[in-house]
Amino acid sequence: MKPYFYKIQEITTGRYYIGCQYGQRSDPSNFWNTYFTSNQYIKSQPKDNFKLIKLIQRDDARNYEKRYLSRCYHILGRETFLQIMINRNLAPGILNTKETIEKANIKRRISNKTAALKRIESGTHNFQLNKYPHSKEWLEKIKLRMNGDSNPGKNPKNIKKRLTDEYRKKQSDGAKGNTNVKGYRWWTNGEINKRAKECPAEGFYLGTKKSL
Repeated sequence: MKPYFYKIQEITTGRYYIGCQYGQRSDPSNFWNTYFTSNQYIKSQPKDNFKLIKLIQRDDARNYEKRYLSRCYHILGRETFLQIMINRNLAPGILNTKETIEKANIKRRISNKTAALKRIESGTHNFQLNKYPHSKEWLEKIKLRMNGDSNPGKNPKNIKKRLTDEYRKKQSDGAKGNTNVKGYRWWTNGEINKRAKECPAEGFYLGTKKSL
């Protein structure tokens, strides 16, 4: 076992990757022959797109990698580190980007949906186990509300009547020819809103107080 630390650079982008090999089969002669880092991105790229910058054999290779990455992060800062380093693991500690966060969220949503469907199929979902029995009074109240009769004193018109074609036509015909507000616009001075065709006074401008 010959643990070692290494630093490589991606030729096309100039970005760096820091790593080490410290297992039972670790040996500097393995690097770029049988060992191509543990990074999936690097493994997916052409091998001739990387060049070796540094390789040091040392017994504390793992701790040295951790200290090296930590020092780079604190010197460069998060944003610069993410731009010039391929590493996203500070050994320990993961540096998430917007892309990795969204990817994780999508994976989590899919996982949660799959788990929920399995629980529904097995009849063990919370809403299946903890069914809430509605009272007769509650059901009657909902029925009245659907019919528009839940508060006849305040709203005497039945919802069903208001949804008829005859009622809609009557409302539409009544709206035609209403020219009371034609050409009028809202004006405000920051405190008072006024509707007028022209600026009502000095200091007023188009818009409303709410839009500020």
